Amino acid sequence: MINVFGHLHPDSDAVCTAAVTAFWLSRCGRPARAWRTGEVNPETRFVFATAGITPPPLLNIPLKDEQVWLVDFTEPAQGPADLFQSNIIGIIDHHRLGGLVTQMPPEVWIKPAGSSATVLWLLMDGDMRRTMPPTHAILLLGALLSDTVNLRSPTTTEDDIRTATDLCVLSGVKRKAFVSGLLKAKTDLSGQSAEQLLTKDLKAFSLAGTDVLIA
Repeated sequence: MINVFGHLHPDSDAVCTAAVTAFWLSRCGRPARAWRTGEVNPETRFVFATAGITPPPLLNIPLKDEQVWLVDFTEPAQGPADLFQSNIIGIIDHHRLGGLVTQMPPEVWIKPAGSSATVLWLLMDGDMRRTMPPTHAILLLGALLSDTVNLRSPTTTEDDIRTATDLCVLSGVKRKAFVSGLLKAKTDLSGQSAEQLLTKDLKAFSLAGTDVLIA
């Protein structure tokens, strides 16, 4: 069984794309299960609620000797403490390559795109895309539009724009209404403590021997 998950303090791309990656791997004859490595934020809850499905469970197994597929990160400091004890066999990401060390040569799919959701969509063949459940298309669309701020981020590429168009058709959602709900959930601060706001999408890096946290 392949365990698929994103970075700690997960955003929508880390959770939604992990869920669809597990589906994709399983459809390819490689049984996989998705996990989340932290609590889902209001925006991610909105995406899953729109899709009508439940987010992946919280990662609760030791990773030693487990097969692992990473989504949306390659920085070791952004993963579980026992990540190095696992067997990392695959990566889907859109960030810089971090300092991972793997036991065996992994499948690495990294592309300069606006989201990991876009990278995953580009990996799928035509049949996989056509037969994807609309619920999973909603997850990828939510992840893509979140990371690219509705395709307005400077990291947005032509691939993101084409992917968003395809996913809107497949999911059947109205993009304007969906984005409105997405942004409303993204900016909803009710019930969140100062600590939760400060650690939202927190990412750890080791730069020139110095540990750095960016949120």
